Amino acid sequence: MQAPYSLRGARLSNDPSADGCSPGSRSWRIGRPVRIIALLLVVVTQAHGASTLLGLSITDPAAREVVEGYTLARQLKTIRFIGTLKTTDWMMDRPTFAATLARHLHPPLEPYHLTDKGNGVYAVDDQGALRGSVRLVTRGAERRVYIVEGQFRSLAHILKLSGSMVFALAYRERWEGDESYVEVDPQLFLRLDNVVVHGILKVLAPLLHGIIDRRVASLTEAAQIVSQRLTKDPGGLYREIQTWPEVRPEDLTEYRQAFRITPDVTKEGG
Repeated sequence: MQAPYSLRGARLSNDPSADGCSPGSRSWRIGRPVRIIALLLVVVTQAHGASTLLGLSITDPAAREVVEGYTLARQLKTIRFIGTLKTTDWMMDRPTFAATLARHLHPPLEPYHLTDKGNGVYAVDDQGALRGSVRLVTRGAERRVYIVEGQFRSLAHILKLSGSMVFALAYRERWEGDESYVEVDPQLFLRLDNVVVHGILKVLAPLLHGIIDRRVASLTEAAQIVSQRLTKDPGGLYREIQTWPEVRPEDLTEYRQAFRITPDVTKEGG
């Protein structure tokens, strides 16, 4: 009985005569190694890029390792704030400037600093509570996937954990009357380095969920405040950021161009 095989969409057969060669023929003896090599190439090729998030192929080795071997995974509640897709994409393309806005407009995030290290990598430091790096893994229309690598501390810095986290964002624009909103669906995958932690994961899970929920809540509140100011009062916000020493001249130029800030607005109020 001939049994067909399926390998991620590639249909194979164990029938040696399928290509016109019989097991006893010379062409079968010569062709068999070739077919084995071809089969191995199919396996390797189809395994590469097999991991996907939000329909985006995850080919980054570090990100794939997290997604395929996560310690903890969460689908978080939808986040909703006043804004537009254009503004949202503009801010996410400028992580350090977005972090500066969040620190100034949402005081709980004052310890949170993001530093551009080049090549798309940003160093994250939250006064030692969170220390590591973040970078964009892949993106598509209204979708982005990031990876954070490093360590964080909790319980007055008693609990120290290291590992990596992949978080994916799918976002869209919604209208209610004349008001535009952006909705974001976040999901994350956390992989811890310490093998001992995996043995007591049931004990640590509530703690980890609590840490994640608190950080997400703070970031959500900051995003809502920043987005609302950018949408409702870009001119007034511009006058504020002019006085912030860490804002670069090129940031001010890009802001004026993006939000059509006129010279009269920049001078108003000093």
